[in-house]
Amino acid sequence: MCKNRTVKEAELYDAVMTAINRLLAGGDNMIRILEENIHAIIGDTTEYKISEINTLLEEKQKELISLANKGKDFESLADEIEELREKRQTLLVEDASLSGENERINELIEFIRTNKYRTLLYDDTLVRKIIQNVTVYEDHFVISFKSGIEIEI
Repeated sequence: MCKNRTVKEAELYDAVMTAINRLLAGGDNMIRILEENIHAIIGDTTEYKISEINTLLEEKQKELISLANKGKDFESLADEIEELREKRQTLLVEDASLSGENERINELIEFIRTNKYRTLLYDDTLVRKIIQNVTVYEDHFVISFKSGIEIEI
């Protein structure tokens, strides 16, 4: 026996738009919460970590040149430098993905700022732009925005 709830399209649309309109009704308060979320996400930026690795790489490379000039074994130091380069690359990729997330969050903030005083009707383009997913429960919905905010309807 299937326990999945059947939801009429209109009921789903209503739930999504109720969530969006609640978000808009939050106005300046919701904008402040979103901005705090952004700062929490970015707080410990990868930029600082990348800078630290670059400084460490410079030191290690100078040390490597010194060892090579003295004819000493520098293989373990070369391995360490390679590990640092890989770590830096991972952080650069992470930083790029964060900037994409921040762009979506900033779009949502701008949308709230420009629409906070009006109630919206269902718009498929809008929904696809700002809604991550909708979870249907037996007696309610949870609408998840791409910014990370969840609203229960």
